Parts: sequence; structure tokens; C-alpha cells
Amino acid sequence: MRLLFLDEMEEQSALCMLCRATLRSYVEALGDDFKDYFVQRSIVTNKYLDELWETISNKRHIPTIVLVAELPQAHPEQLHEFTLPAPFKVLDGLQRSYRLKVIWNTIRFLEGDFIDDPSKNPTQLARKNSERLKELECAPSLFVRMLKAKRELADHETLTALFELNSIWLEVWTGLSQNEQIRKMLVLNAGHKSVNIKHQIELLFIEYLEVLERAFPGCTIHREKDLSAQKYSKTRSQKHFHFAHLISAFESLNLGRPITTNSEFSASRAFPKEEEGEADALLGVDVELIEKFARTLAALDDRLGDKLGITWLGREVVLVGLFGAIGRHGMEHFASAQEALQRFEDHVGNYVESLDLSSFERMRNNLELSKVNIGAKNKRAVYEATLEFLEGHAQRPFDWQRYFES
Repeated sequence: MRLLFLDEMEEQSALCMLCRATLRSYVEALGDDFKDYFVQRSIVTNKYLDELWETISNKRHIPTIVLVAELPQAHPEQLHEFTLPAPFKVLDGLQRSYRLKVIWNTIRFLEGDFIDDPSKNPTQLARKNSERLKELECAPSLFVRMLKAKRELADHETLTALFELNSIWLEVWTGLSQNEQIRKMLVLNAGHKSVNIKHQIELLFIEYLEVLERAFPGCTIHREKDLSAQKYSKTRSQKHFHFAHLISAFESLNLGRPITTNSEFSASRAFPKEEEGEADALLGVDVELIEKFARTLAALDDRLGDKLGITWLGREVVLVGLFGAIGRHGMEHFASAQEALQRFEDHVGNYVESLDLSSFERMRNNLELSKVNIGAKNKRAVYEATLEFLEGHAQRPFDWQRYFES
């Protein structure tokens, strides 16, 4: 991609270059996988972004897009053009980039293979070309507006010129570590539609995804950007886990209490206090402990094969209560969390027999939303039942009424 270098600033070991590029140069440089950058969430619905065509066609300003890339071989001189080597990543501006790409691909279609029929109105032609528009990910309403604009052009004018003559400003960052990229993204999105908390947490612990995937052979771990935690909980099947749930369960194990994954939790991990080192901001991962955690959860999953059990284990509040209790039991009786996990795993059959999930569901469904925090009640009930079970004091089957009312 050809860029005009305008200015720069340094931030510790990182460098940010302010540059300008034509819209065509930018969208043609976007790789097929530009939406797959791990920092980014999925494409979201936003009626204002859907109006980007009006911004382009009226030659108005498009907000700056922020990229992460490698430095060119030679540092560019101010007001000189240079080539930014591929690949680069979109740190902020994925939604705009996606829509720019859709518009550009639709222009190429309109000025390429598309055969216009002046006797038909744009809506009719949108229906006729519906399959092609699906491939382009172009909404019929957008196609209609673009076709109308094309028909209004003079003979010597093209829609392509809108991308060749319009410019966009780009901030190009180099030298950012993975954690710095995550923090930068969270700051850049602070004033936008809030980034899903589950997605934020997954980013903060992304380096542990591969460890967990290796620890769960034959299982599938879903990320929030691919399958929301809410939908996962409703459609879960055995051997399927949600990455955000695994993180919160493992953190609960380490802390010996059920945690709440809210914005405060995310912020404390992304932006630790000054007296904390970066290593303190994330879980101190012990690969052997991760593997033991995975084996224990898999053993429980194997035992909970009916519909009630599969649904029960798909709830984050259940996992944080369960593993928070295991962690607490370990802190009070053992030298390590691994020993606590082993004790639970040794008795997992008795634990499943004690659950009485029909009773759990009845008590859960009887809670009045207006009077209590249902999530807090759920996790606390599971925590207390599991802790009493590990201590050898629990009634069998569990007296869920007592746990929910305590």
C-alpha cells in the first residue's frame, strides 16, 4: 500500500506514523483475512456505519483508521510517499474497513460483470442479483443506492473514481507488544459501542487459548466473537466449552472464590495499578495446573451426559462457583490447587449423584428477579454446596433450598 507520510510520535518503544492513502490503495491492500485479527470482535450492526456510502459519495471525511504493521525498510521522510509492507492488522476501524471493502467490491461488480437493464428499477435488479449480492455481503438497499448513483453519472465518470480521488488518514503503529495492542484497542473503543466484556476478557488471556486447546483433546473451545456466551449456554453439547467461561473458572480456582467477570475485572487486568508488574496483571499460568484443570472439567463433563447436566455445566455462574470452591478447599487443606482438583476428580461420581439438578432448576426458577441478583445467588449456591461436599458435610442429595436461601 502506498502511503504519504505526514507526521510521527514515539510512545516508549513504539512508533506511530500519521499517513494518508487513497481509499482504493487501502481497500485493495486489505487481505482476505483482515477480519480475523485476534484483537477484533466480530462485525456488528450499526445503522450509522451503514451510511458510509453517503460519506464516500459526498466526499466527506472518514474517521482515522489505526493499523499495526512492521516498519518499512527505510524510515520515510515527511511528505514523501513510501510503501507499507504487507501484512498489516486493523487495530481500530474494523467496522469501517469492512464496509469500505463491501462498497469497493460492489463497485467492481457494478462496473464489471453487472449488466444493467434501464427498463428495470434498481430494486428489481437487486432481487435478480440477490445471490451475487450475498457473495459480496452487500445489502440490497446499499446496492440500490449505488446503482442509482451510477445511473446519474456522466459518460466519462465512474464510481471507481470515488475511491481513487478520496483519501483516508491512517495511524500506523509499529513496535507494540501483544498486550499493548490489546490495551490500545480497549482505549480506542472506549467512546464507541462498548466492546463485549467476554470478548475483552478473552483478549486479556488470549495467550492461554492454545494451552487450553491442547489440554482439552477432542473438545471444542468457542470464542465470543464466533459464538456468544449467551447462545453457547442455550445450545451447548458435551465436549464444547466457552473460552471466557474457562478463564473465569480458572481464575476462580486460583483465587479460591467465585469471581464476577464485569468491566472492573477486565479493567484491573488490562490496566494494572502502578505497583503491579505486567506479570501480575494476568494469570500466572502453570501449564500443569491448566492441564489438570482441563482433565477435571472433562471428567465432570463426561458424567453429566443428560440434557440437564449439559445445560448446567454450560453456565458461567456454575463453573465459577464450582472451581471457586475447589480452590478454597485447596487453600485450606492442601499445598496446591492441583491436589484439590485431584480430590474433586476422585469423588466426581459421588458429586454428580449428589447434584439433583431437577431440584436445582426448580430453586433457580423460583428466584424473583426483582428482589435478588440471580447470577450471584446461583454461583453462591454452587460454591457452598461444592465446598460442603469437599469438606464431607454436604447432605446427599444437595439441599438446594438451603443453599439458595442462605
